[in-house]
Amino acid sequence: MSEFLSSHELLNLEDELRDADQALYVRKSSTLGISESLKLLSLRTGWATYLWLEGEGLKNLKSSEPPAPKTKEFKEAIKFALERKHFSAFIFPINTKDSWLEAKLYFTKRTPDFAGVVKFMFILPQEKTHQYFDNHAKIVSFNMGLDGNYVLRDGKWISANDLP
Repeated sequence: MSEFLSSHELLNLEDELRDADQALYVRKSSTLGISESLKLLSLRTGWATYLWLEGEGLKNLKSSEPPAPKTKEFKEAIKFALERKHFSAFIFPINTKDSWLEAKLYFTKRTPDFAGVVKFMFILPQEKTHQYFDNHAKIVSFNMGLDGNYVLRDGKWISANDLP
């Protein structure tokens, strides 16, 4: 599957972000197609949606502007996001080795309060855990059929990852 999130998962994510009163996180091994998936969400909802790109910074997915200044580092991007006053969604893929270590260090020293009008979602590596996410964040589980990974097609349950 070349897209990061299916249309069903995007609708589920929209509901989760709208109702969130804490940080959200998902576990994905790949971020292939993340910009396109989240841009669809942003265009459909009208939300200001920012994606943190490691080494580049926070980028507004609906504009062609360069990333926000002073947001290249994880902690700077979090600070920028926390200072926002209007509803917006910030997505932080931290599933590379460097970004995971940077985030892990940040959350070991701090316990930010992510309740409010600004919504946060973190994309974690499949096999990693951290005390902050276990205790202070909510995992987004995508309910897609039999066990969350299968959908019914032509009378058969098939893996959602195998869909064209």
